[in-house]
Order: sequence, then C-alpha cells, then structure tokens
Amino acid sequence: MGLCERLGGTDMITEGILSVFAEFCRIPHGSGNEKAVGVLLLEKLKALGGSPVQDAAGNVMAEIPATPGYEHAPRLIVQGHMDMVCAVAPGSGYVPQRDPIHMVTDGAFLRSDGRSSLGADNNLGNAAALWLVGKGVQHGPIRFLFTVSEEIGLQGAQTVSPTWLDGADFLLNTDGFHLEQCIVGSAGGCRATYTRKVETVPAPDIGALCLTLSGGIGGHSGDNIHLGRGNSIKLLAALLEELFATVPGLELSGLSGGEAHNAIPGFAQAVLLLPPAARPAFHACIDKFRATLADLYGKTDPKLSLSWSDAPRQSTVWAPGFCRETCRLLDGLHSGIHAMHSVLPDVVSASANLGCVKEEDGMLSVCLFSRYMTQAERLALTGEQERLAAQAGFSPAACAEYPAWPGDVENPLARAIATRFRSETGRDVIFSICHVGLEPSVFYAKKPGLTMTCIGPDILDAHSVDERVPLEGIADFAVLLAGGIEAVAEGAVR
Repeated sequence: MGLCERLGGTDMITEGILSVFAEFCRIPHGSGNEKAVGVLLLEKLKALGGSPVQDAAGNVMAEIPATPGYEHAPRLIVQGHMDMVCAVAPGSGYVPQRDPIHMVTDGAFLRSDGRSSLGADNNLGNAAALWLVGKGVQHGPIRFLFTVSEEIGLQGAQTVSPTWLDGADFLLNTDGFHLEQCIVGSAGGCRATYTRKVETVPAPDIGALCLTLSGGIGGHSGDNIHLGRGNSIKLLAALLEELFATVPGLELSGLSGGEAHNAIPGFAQAVLLLPPAARPAFHACIDKFRATLADLYGKTDPKLSLSWSDAPRQSTVWAPGFCRETCRLLDGLHSGIHAMHSVLPDVVSASANLGCVKEEDGMLSVCLFSRYMTQAERLALTGEQERLAAQAGFSPAACAEYPAWPGDVENPLARAIATRFRSETGRDVIFSICHVGLEPSVFYAKKPGLTMTCIGPDILDAHSVDERVPLEGIADFAVLLAGGIEAVAEGAVR
C-alpha cells in the first residue's frame, strides 16, 4: 500500500492538513508578533509526546520519540518558521497585528479573502509536518524546530543555540515554494534601511492631489524577481522625475509605497500640489506614462494602473533639494536581476529589491533587500546602494545579513526523497539552488556537517494578497514530506 493510501487518501490528507493550518490562520503571526502562535506550537508538540522548550527569542524546539522499532534510526530535524510577511490590500482596513487570516477555498486554490497574504509560507509546511507525525507516519527520533522572525533576515535562526542542532544527522526544512523540487542551496541576503530627515518648506496655497500607482502583482523579492513585474516605487519615482522636469510649479508633499524589504511593491503613492495652469502639461505626462506601463508590463503585470484623486490642502511640501535628491535615489537604485548563476543558467544568482519607502516621525526610510551567492556579488550590489544613498544625503544603513548556503546537487537526503517520491507517484523531483534566503544557510554555518534539504508545497505569489496554493498538490506534498521522514527512519539516506 502506498503512502497516500496509508494516510487515508487525498481528500483526508488535504482536510487534515488544512484543519491544522486553519489554527495558524486564526492567530496573527507577522514577524515580531509570534508569541501567540508559539503558544499554539507548544501545545501541539506536547500532544505529540514531546517536552518542548522555548528560548529567549521565541524559537521552539521539541524531541519527539521514535515510532516503535525505529528508536535507533538517525535523528532528523524537521524545521520551519512561524512568522509570515503580512501583505495588505490598500483600503481593506485589515490590521495584521490584530486580524486573523480568512482562509478561502475557491475550487482549485487555497487563498485568503483578498485583504491579506495567506501565510502558507511557511505555516502550511509546518501544519503538514505536525499532522503527519500525529497521523502516525513511521519515523525515527524527530526534533521539531520552529523559528521566529525568518522573514526579516532569518533572525530567529541566527539566535538558535548550536546545541539545538547537536546529535542530528539530517535537517528537513519545509519552507520551499515548489512541490516537485528539492532545494540544496540558497542565496545569502542583506536587509538594509537608509534614512534621512525629511526637509520641508511652507506649501503654496494651491490644491493637492494623491497620485497612486497600484494593482501590481508584487510578490516575493527572491522567488518572483525574474518574472518581469513592475516595482511601483521605482516606476513612480521615474514618473515624478519626468513630471518635475516638464510641469512648472509642481510640488511634492509626501511619498510612500511597499510594505516590506523582501516583497516587490505593488503600490506607491505621492501627494502633489499642482498649479491649475500646469494641468495640461501634467495630463500629457500622465498619458505618456500610461502608454509606457502598457508597453512594458502589459503581459507580466497587466493590472498596474495610475490614478489620482483630490487630497486635503497641505501645510508643507518637501524642500526642493530634498525632493530632487530623494527621487533621483529611488529612480537610480537597481531593483531586479543583477546576475544569473554561473553553473545553473536558469537560476538567478544576484538581485536587489527596493521594497518600501515610508515616512515616520519626520524621517524617510528607504528599504532594500539584496540577494547573492558570492561575496563579489554582495559587494557590487551593496556598494552601489551605499554610493547612491550617500550622494542623496541618506545615512548609512546597518545591514541585517545572512550567508549563502552552498549548493550540492549530490545531496543524499534530497536524492533519497526524490527516489521515494518517484516510487510513490511515478514523478521526478528536480534539485535546485534557490534565490531566496533559507534558514539552512544559517544552520550550515553553525554545523557544517549537517545534511539538509528544503521542500515545500506549491505556493504562488507569496508575500502578496494574491498568495495561493493549488489544493490538488497538498496531498502530494504530504507524500513528499512523509517519504523523506520514512527514508531517514529506514536508513535509506547514505
């Protein structure tokens, strides 16, 4: 009897995993807000026979006894992160620190109700692992390890004590985004924020409008960076530079956009003061920009749109020098692919994302996320960012950084998982190095001899309000994960 049948069949597997995932969705768990979801994990691990512990950062670990007959199998760490990127639909009223995720199944997909991201990254993987062990899949000694603040620079993993990795031979991370893929290496990353005090002058006594670029798909700045989607902040900054060059008397009172360092921004907006006599030049520039949007993104980001509405009168506007230097910085920063992998030509090796611009307490913050496989790529990306920021008068950023996880396509854990999946489904699994930050990179630095791989369900448009999971693939992911757990227990990984 195959694994799928032993676990109760496709429908029962899907329903079981989603019932656990729904418990995560009921608890807000954005990065830095994981306390309540940590309590849920402690309860679930106790129910599985573990004695969980929690460190000062909020990371959770528990040893789960082996099923009878597998007590002497190698110890396997099953690992995931408990936080999520909280993308929010503009105007939805959704508050990530307070509101649950409303999980919806619309026939083919699992998604949110459209007001927020889904959080399948990574709690669908966590839910599957917990459900499988509770269901009785055969396993040796398992150590569950759940981390906090993965989405803001792998911070939880970096605080994990190396003793939590001791005594284990293998680590199986469930943070992948593609079902039929075993990840055996990942990019390093640097999360930087540059700041400058906002400089203002009294506003002229003219009407204001809010110019909004919205409708962008957005998505994960690593997994989706190669798909040709628009970065709304950079696009709006380029438009503003054109407007200031062609529209006399135009003033800027505020600029914001995006939500997170590692999410491609799907919206941005600016508050402008426009003299009535300058409206014809303004409209001509807007029409030209809309045509450019259609030409560049008609296929890859077709819902990108530009609109404006009346805004309240403003008391101040940005000082001319501050306005000019900020727009030039945002327009000049590289955002997108920087280099492809030298060995795997279809894999992005280095990229940058201008993820967020926001004003708080009189300071303007510019948030950037760089990803790279080599130190030379890191220096090229961050060096250029630092040069442009300094020219624009922005303060140097402290970079929250994590290393790359060197790839190994001969990874024995990945090969055992692929062999088991092929025997269960008749389908092949590919081995890949991915362009996202994964916690195995941190664990590799703490314990280089640990054999690790990363798998996951199909997750489309993660880190966006359109994040969704094909329902038909959830049971297959369970088979993939259970096959890996059983392969380690049975000594099939060599």
